[in-house]
Formats: sequence, C-alpha cells, structure tokens
Amino acid sequence: MMAWVAANGGVRAIGGAGETTVRTVDWEDRTSGPELVQPVEDCVTGSLSELRVPVENATLTDASGGRRYDLSEPVALDRGQFLLDCRLAVGGGRTADREPSMELYCRFDGPAFVRRVGDQVVVSLGEERPVTLGFREHCEDPSTVTVPPTPAGVADAISHLSAALRTTGPARSHPSMRDHPPVVEVGDERSIPDAVEAATPETGIELQLPERLEYLFVGAPLAYYLGATVTVEPEATPKLVAPSADVECRFRELPTFQHGVARLLRQVFFYDTLVRDLEGESPACRDALLDRFDLDPATLRRRTPAQRLARYFCVTEPDFDEYLPEWHFSTYAAPEPDNVQSLPYLLDALSLIYLPESSELRGTELLERTLDDFYRSGSHASRRSVASVDRVDPELRAGRIHAWLAGGAPIDAFKTSPQAYENRRRYQDRRGTPLSVTVVLNDEEMYDEHAAVADIYQERSADLPLSVDIEEHLTSAELAEVFASPNDFVHYIGHCDADGLECPDGRFTASSLDTCETRTFFLNACGSYHEGLELIERGSVGGAVTLTKVLDRQAAKVGTAFSRLLVHGFGLEPAMQLSRRRIMMGKDYAVVGDGTYTLAPTPDSPVVGWLERDDGRFRLSCEALTGRRIGDCFQPAFAEESAYHGTATETVLTRDELIEVLSETPLPIIYDSEFHWSDDLAAELATSR
Repeated sequence: MMAWVAANGGVRAIGGAGETTVRTVDWEDRTSGPELVQPVEDCVTGSLSELRVPVENATLTDASGGRRYDLSEPVALDRGQFLLDCRLAVGGGRTADREPSMELYCRFDGPAFVRRVGDQVVVSLGEERPVTLGFREHCEDPSTVTVPPTPAGVADAISHLSAALRTTGPARSHPSMRDHPPVVEVGDERSIPDAVEAATPETGIELQLPERLEYLFVGAPLAYYLGATVTVEPEATPKLVAPSADVECRFRELPTFQHGVARLLRQVFFYDTLVRDLEGESPACRDALLDRFDLDPATLRRRTPAQRLARYFCVTEPDFDEYLPEWHFSTYAAPEPDNVQSLPYLLDALSLIYLPESSELRGTELLERTLDDFYRSGSHASRRSVASVDRVDPELRAGRIHAWLAGGAPIDAFKTSPQAYENRRRYQDRRGTPLSVTVVLNDEEMYDEHAAVADIYQERSADLPLSVDIEEHLTSAELAEVFASPNDFVHYIGHCDADGLECPDGRFTASSLDTCETRTFFLNACGSYHEGLELIERGSVGGAVTLTKVLDRQAAKVGTAFSRLLVHGFGLEPAMQLSRRRIMMGKDYAVVGDGTYTLAPTPDSPVVGWLERDDGRFRLSCEALTGRRIGDCFQPAFAEESAYHGTATETVLTRDELIEVLSETPLPIIYDSEFHWSDDLAAELATSR
C-alpha cells in the first residue's frame, strides 16, 4: 500500500518500504503531462524546472528509441522523450511480511541535463516543463519451509528461520537488517528450498533443548536472532553452546527457562545496538554505556558471532537492569502444532515467546447492576442478550505490547490467531491509494461519534490521502456488502447482541460471509468480540471490539481517540491501549487479530508523550510506541537527541515553549494520567494561564 502527498519543496511517497521525498524546484500541479506506460500504483503530474531523486540505482533511457545512457558521467540531452527509472533510497522501515523496495518512474521531455550527485540523481530542465512521476512498490514472498509435525521437525524449521538475517554482525539489531523469515508449513516430508539453505548462517552457536514443543516455542526468538542451530534430545538439559568460543550457558527447566531465554536475548540485542556502526545514528546515551559495560565496538564488530557472544557473557554490571530498554512485544503462545505456522510472523516482529498462563476473572455482577440503566441506548439496550465471553487474566511478562495465541479472551493483550497472520501476508498484494475508509452509523443516538470520526478521517486526508465513505442505517445485506468489498478500514457504530450486528431489517453475522475483504475494523457495539473473531477467520487482519456492554458516552470517547491514533500511524493494539485511557471501563475494549498491524503508512515510528510539571516548567518524555521496528532509533522533531526504542527522550520546556511544541506536533499526550491530543492540550494550557 503506497500513498503520495505534496511535501514542502517536493513530493513525498510513503509505503511499506518506508518513505522518500523527491525534491522539486518550481513545482505546480498539472492535470495532464507526459504519459507513463509502465505499471505503477499511482502517479502525479506537475511542472518543474528541476528535481532531485534519492536513489540506490537508476537508469536513464530514451523513451522512444530505447537508448540507455551511462549516468557515471553527466548527460546532456537534446529534445526528445526520456524515462528515468530509479530504485529509491528510502528510510523508516519495512513491511512485516516481505522486504519491499520502492521504485520511481520519471517521464520528461528534453532538452535536459542529468547528473549523479552523491546518492541523488538531479534532472535539470532549465525552465518549467511538465513531468510525470509514477510510484511503485515491489514485494517478494518469503520462501516456504516444510517440516514434519514433530519436535525434531520444528527444531529444523527454527534453525532455518535465521536465513532472514542480512548479517550476523551487530547491525542485525536494526530492523532494516532483518528480512521476513521463511514461512513454515507442517507436512509429511521435509522440504527446505536451496535459497534458504544457502542463506542460513553458520555461526557455530547451538541451542540444545528437550524434545518438547514448549521448549522450542520459547527458545525460537533467541535461536533466530543468534543464528543458532536448534537440536532436540528427549532428556536434554536446555543450554546454549558455542564450542569454538568456549561458551556453555545452561538454563533451568521450564517454567524458569522462559525467563532465562528472554533475558539473554534482550541482553545480546542491547549490546548489539551499542556496538553496531550505522550511518547517521548517534544516540546520546551510547558512549557512556559503552564505557560502563567496557565494550570496544570496533573490536567486537570484527569478531565472529560466537566470539562476540562470549565477550557479552563477560560483562559484569550489577545494575544492568537499570539500563536495559523496555522490550516492545511478547506473545503467549500455546505450544501446539497448529501454532507452528505463526512462529515466522512472531519472529519477524522479534517477539519474546512465553507459555500462556492465566487466571479466571471473577464475576462483576454488582458493577453490572449498578451500570445497567446507563448502558448503550438506555434500558432498551440493557435488555439485549450480549454474547458471553470467556475472559481470562493473563500472567504478563516483559513487553509493552502483548499477544495471546491461546484459548480464552485476554484482558490487557490482543487475541491473535494463525489466520490473522496468513491474512496479513495476503493483504501485502493489495495495491492502490488512497486508503479506503467506511464509517457506518446504525445507531441514531450515536450520531456525535459518527460525525466526529468522519471529521478525523477527512482532516487526516490532507496529509495522507483517504477515501472516506459515510453510510447510515445499512440493512444486513448492505452491511455484508461493505465487509465483503475491498476496504482498508470499516468503523461500525451501532448495536450487537448474541445474534449479530443490528441492522434495520434484522442482524448481520460475519459467519454469513464467504470471504471478508476488509483489512481492519472497529466494531464499536456492545459485545462485538465474537463477530470480530469471525471477521478474522473470514479474511481480516485485525480490529477493535468490545467484550461486553459499553456506555454510549464511553463508546464515543474510545471511538474518536482510536480513529485519530490509527490514521496517525499507530498500530491496532497501541492505538487501543491509549484509547482505553479515555474511560473508566477501558478493559471492556480489546483487539483481535494481529494487533501490531498498522493501517496508515508513516515514515517514522509513532510517538506518545508523557508530560509532568517540573518546578514551574514542564518535562516532556517521549517514547516510540510500536509492536515492530525494535532496534531502531527515534527522535521527535522538538527533541535535541535521539533514543533507542524502549527508552525515552526528555525535553524540559517553559509553558510558552510547550504550547508551541504541542501546537505544531500532532501526537498523543498523557498528562495528569489522562489522554489528550497535543493540539487540544495546547489550547487548554493557553487558556489556563
């Protein structure tokens, strides 16, 4: 999915590969210009006198005669028709399922002067003339590994998932250096593609485990990141060995094993971020931490993976936990054969994996009776039969975001499934812009929420093109058509009971669909959990739902906050985590499917701010809140220094400085434990002097 927007001094293209800006001089929009015959996702035409394109490589050809020009030297072109074909240099990320690249076709007429300047190609026309720019993304499917449904087969598959690592050096800690792991299928016969065999690193590191799926699931993230070969024996002591570097790390048995594995992965990953050498990256804390841990980056980068691991084991810092960044994502996965196919998707996000442990939630009969008369649509709604949900209270471990790949409906975690990840991969092939959003109002009493979220989507379309359809009072057949049609996001506002989503002529149930072509959704209706799960099984990637009855006023607060966060680049679960802060009964809302999924492409990780008063001034701490891109750095526009994901930037501001920052930078702010949007908070602070 790509989108382009007009940028200050250029055209900015945003997609799964990241984002890039084509700089232009004297740009003016045009309705017609040179024609492109190449297949593109979208194109834009304008007049300009010069453009600069950041490229990895580029070719220049005569569009009519086919002659190719050598760009190692400047080229002066006479009159004619020309095509510049560029693989763009992009920044900001990658998709979760494939490693994409972004391509630009630039069609223009001569005369012109074309030259390579560093990592840019510059096209100078000398005067304003029409030019057509076409953007396209390329994504390649990951290879498929097939193994028998045995512990030995699963160990074999995990051993090959590290073929996705572009390097076994410390730079593997950056998300751009980790492609999507091969897809895993369970079958009767082993099948490992030659390309996967060739790409699987030989690190000299081995993870030896008992012959049980529980150990394999928990140990998979560590083995993947280290490029370790996984072996199983019936009564093996779980341990990590690297004989060439004299490494032997013994783990305790389950359940303690999962904590030892998680801690070791977090340590190795953190040390890698400190010693790697990436251009343009210089977090303020790095030099001090290297000194504290006595790590020499240049020496460690030259060592083998096994030797580097051995050196990391020698770090003796009693207060290490104080410096360890917060981990981004953990999954609680039932170690069952059906869940093996989910492992590559979890490792792509570098999720820690724990065994699911939970306790039952006790009844809330007194609270329900107290609120009964105030539930959605008053006394009429209180008599509706909402589908019961088997809620569980998970034992959560390390991580800012949590996924539940097991039985029951968790609180404080999103409920995922293998089908959600399969659907995610399928939707990478959907092309086109703008994003398609449909808002459905089937509850007249919730018109205010309907109008508010529609305004949010329309407002965001100024920066990220959105196609917004507003629908009201849809029949069951009409609502079915909405979900069965290609939609990127459907926001349903109405009622739901045990028989489905309410429509003027009856009920719509997701089980009535053959397939669902809606990528993501928000069913803002009482007890919509089961309908949301069914949409996932029918084809959706993820969405927001409710677990029980919800209040009108609370539903509106959550709905508007969730919408705004979603279109500003937050993933489903991070957006819901923040939206739940708007209301007292936040745990009645949940996410199903892949909660790390992001609807709107953004060049940088979305950021949330935490604001505190500090002796007459204000301290603004910012964190990147995402289920992916761990190992990256971020830097808010107003911050002087960058920080690693899992840590925070801090800026101390006067009231006037804070108001200016909040007015110019759209982001969610937590202030006095309450959720605010930055521009709204700026207005409040300005009027409360």
